[in-house]
Amino acid sequence: MRFNRRKLNRSSAFAAIAALTFTAGAIAQNSSTQFTAADGTMVTVTSGQPAPDHYGPPPPFQQLDANRDGHISRQEAEAYIPLLNDFDHLSPHSDTVSRKQYETWARTNGQGGHR
Repeated sequence: MRFNRRKLNRSSAFAAIAALTFTAGAIAQNSSTQFTAADGTMVTVTSGQPAPDHYGPPPPFQQLDANRDGHISRQEAEAYIPLLNDFDHLSPHSDTVSRKQYETWARTNGQGGHR
């Protein structure tokens, strides 16, 4: 069986470039740079993504419905940040979230943290 050496070298080069690109992207997510400012002060700039927050499982509806009116208001949703983040999506035409809306959300999206 004969191999085309030129084709093999191109494939290897492409694979190496792709690997370096993905590695560089991963490294760029959290990076630090140091430089000296004009006044001689050493400056360190660190950038990256924060660690994900873990809020735990969604609390029972009754726990969030503080005034016991059968709905969760925006103010009541502040007690569970993932719900507050999705509040406008859950209830686009209302100021509250119903028990049914909340239970559906908790079952499908509210898994305690980012989706």
